[in-house]
Parts: sequence; C-alpha cells; structure tokens
Amino acid sequence: MRSALTRTFSAITALAMLATACPALAQGKGGKKPPAEPAAPEDPNLVEAKKHMEAGAAFYNDPSGHKCEEAYREFKKAFELSGSMNAVKGMGLCAMELERDGEAINLLDKFLEAKGDQLDPADKQQMETDLKALRSAVAWVTLKSDRPGVTITDVRTPARGFPITNRYTIGLTGTRIGIHPGTHEFKASVDGAPDQVWKVEITNGGKYDREFEFDKGKPVTAEGFTEKDLNGGEDKPVEQPSRPVPITVFIAGGAAIAAGVAGAVVGGVLATGAKADFDASNGKANTKAELQTLEDMRSKVVTLNAVADVCFGLAAAGAVAATVLFVLRPEKKPAEPPKESFAFAPWATPQGGGVMAVGTF
Repeated sequence: MRSALTRTFSAITALAMLATACPALAQGKGGKKPPAEPAAPEDPNLVEAKKHMEAGAAFYNDPSGHKCEEAYREFKKAFELSGSMNAVKGMGLCAMELERDGEAINLLDKFLEAKGDQLDPADKQQMETDLKALRSAVAWVTLKSDRPGVTITDVRTPARGFPITNRYTIGLTGTRIGIHPGTHEFKASVDGAPDQVWKVEITNGGKYDREFEFDKGKPVTAEGFTEKDLNGGEDKPVEQPSRPVPITVFIAGGAAIAAGVAGAVVGGVLATGAKADFDASNGKANTKAELQTLEDMRSKVVTLNAVADVCFGLAAAGAVAATVLFVLRPEKKPAEPPKESFAFAPWATPQGGGVMAVGTF
C-alpha cells in the first residue's frame, strides 16, 4: 500500500515546484519577442513555501531512507504559508509511514477531495483502493488523564525492523488517535509523578479507551489540596482548624423551639377556645352575676393572648441568640504538642533507695 501511494510523490512534488516557476514569455508574430514587461514581485510566502517543499522532498527522498519526521515538518510549514494541497499530500504520506494512520486518512482524504479530478484516473483509483484498505485496518485509541499536560510516547514493536515511535499530548477532554495494529507500549509522562506504562496488543479495526490516573487514591482536604501538598511534599497527617458548635447554641435553639410551641398552644388553642366561649355568651347576660361571668371570660381571653405574645417573643429572641452564638463561635486550634518537662522523683525499696528521672521530651 505504501509503495502505490509513494510512487506518485516525486511527480507531485515536481509539479509543486513548477507551479511556482515564472511563466515563459509568449512568442510574437514573425518569431519576434514582444517587449519585455517588468515581472511582478513574487509573493514572499510562496517563495518561502517553495523552499520548505524542496526541503521536505529532500528529506523524504533521502538516499539513506525516508526521513518522514523531518519531511512532515517541512510540508506542514509549506502548507501554512501557501495552503498547497501538494503539501497536504506530502504530510499524508509521511503520516502514513510514521504509522499515524488516522491522521494519514484525514490528510489524504482532504487531498483527494481538492485535487482528485486533476489526477490520472489510474492513480486516483489506486489511491482510493489503498485508502480503503487503510481504513479497514486502522485502530482507534482514546487517551485520557486526570492531569493536564500529559505526554504520551507510543512505541510499536514490529515483528521485523525497527520500533516505530510517536508522541502525543492528551487534551483537556482526551485525545483520539488512529494507529497501526500491533504490539504497542504507551508511556504517560507528567511533571511531578512517576511515568505510567500501558502495554497492549492492538488489533485491526479495534477501539480502545485508556485513562492514566496520576492522582487516584490521594486524600484531598476541604480546600482541594492533598495532605502531601499541605505538608511541603511530606505525607504527614494534617490537622485542620475547626469551629465546633458550642452547647449554648443548642440551649438557645431549644429554648426558642419550646417557647414557640408554648405560644402556639396558648394562642392557637386556649385563647381561641376562650374567645369562642366569650363570643357565644356576649349579649346574653342580663343579671349582675352573668355580667360578671362575661367580664371574667373577656379577661381570660386577654390574658391568654398576652401569654401567647410573650412566648412568641421569647422564641424570636432565642432564635436570634442561637444564630449569633453560631456565627460568632470561636475557632478551635490544633492541639499543641506537650511541652518538655523533666524532674527527679525519689524511690525506695527494702533493698535500698535513690532518685528517678521523670519527664517528657
């Protein structure tokens, strides 16, 4: 597959070179040349792109073997300067030989879409056939990590020949790569943590997911830092300051609840019932005794309402007090280590006596 796609590369590169050459002057009648016109200044970007295309072709066609990493960089720079589809073709061929199969498929598809109608029909058909085979074999791997800036070094060891090495960087949402089937070793590297290695046998057309977890199992404090971070890199327990709720908050809160319940009972039940009795007797008293009873009933209603108001007032005051005590509660500092002390204590036994040193250090 590589040989079929590669055989047209030199011709495409030559066409790219010719496209940047100056056009020949047209011949006039009688074999005389028309008056020479001043040549338009050439676009500096195209001049620079031509240099990178030439360098890419030189690296790719190196007598010692294809230097695809160097050639890829040159073709990419040429594309950035000129937007040349021939540069895209060169990048695609290099990506394929570097076994970055997913990238190669995307680049060669892009080239065919833009330049396919200008290719020789046989070359176009061969490229499409080879791309179809490449799509059927490519394996897709999604790499993720719980840390940013993780670098992946992928080494595939073929049955014959030298290992193939590629490097990637895992993005914030992960990185999906299309690679060549075979025996792969993925090494994840990030500053401040040991490397992690994943060895896997990649099959044709397979799909794989792998997450490299560098912070798995590390305890995290409420502030979002691990205990190791808070101890300057040492794994020691960290005693964080706390603000315990004092018992006075519970006392004030309990008193507020009790007063609220009492107010509800007195005002909502007793006072309401007394008011109903008073309303039922009001206007029906004729004798002095009945008028006195009616007055007592009215006085009871007033008293119960007053008691209910007092209970509700106490409930509100208790709630305010509990809130203030909770907000202003003091901070409990970590316990200080015991201070050093040292003393002598006498001791005696039937066999003798003396002094004994007692202390803490």
